[in-house]
Amino acid sequence: MSGCIRPARPGDLPAVVAIKEALGFAPGSRRPRGGFLLGCVPERYSAMIEAGCLLVLEQEGRVAGFAVALPDPLLRASELWARRSLIRWRENEGEPPPGEPIAYFDQLALAPWASRLGAAPLALASVRRLAEAGHGRLYATTLQAPIRNPAALPLLRGIGARVVGSVAEQYEGVGEVVSDLHCAPLSMALTALHSLPLGLRIAATTAALAA
Repeated sequence: MSGCIRPARPGDLPAVVAIKEALGFAPGSRRPRGGFLLGCVPERYSAMIEAGCLLVLEQEGRVAGFAVALPDPLLRASELWARRSLIRWRENEGEPPPGEPIAYFDQLALAPWASRLGAAPLALASVRRLAEAGHGRLYATTLQAPIRNPAALPLLRGIGARVVGSVAEQYEGVGEVVSDLHCAPLSMALTALHSLPLGLRIAATTAALAA
């Protein structure tokens, strides 16, 4: 397998939107291989590309997947942060200390035709960028209801993330959705990725992609 991971360019927008639409959620649907995506209109993807927050995976000369991760300034200015009052924190958990740089891993998606081996290195590239930029904690959500979406759980466990709360939100065309909120300390995430079995597999795949 050959390919590369790079920041998205404006010309990648149609391919990104096509992948998102291929992974759209419909009540009663089942996506056992690659999960699914909720929300996010083309205009938001365009803004994320402009802000440098969207990485793409190329395979066979095509955009095979993408990852969206929000650094601290964009996260705190986003609708996600504005809705943080909806979070039900677990005991002894709560908002990060004021002034601590935090990040949010928003989306990870692969085209239906893409090699599944690309998911982990794509996610790792995003995590590394956030860690090297000085972020202290990485947050992410995984859908639990009305249908469970476990696609990202192995990766989250691999970087030392734990469930710190849950959040219930309303999505047009879907209704109420409930997600677990995960948190990973980025000071430990890269160490975990390069020491655990999952991390070793990711490193090997990253090398293959860069070849």
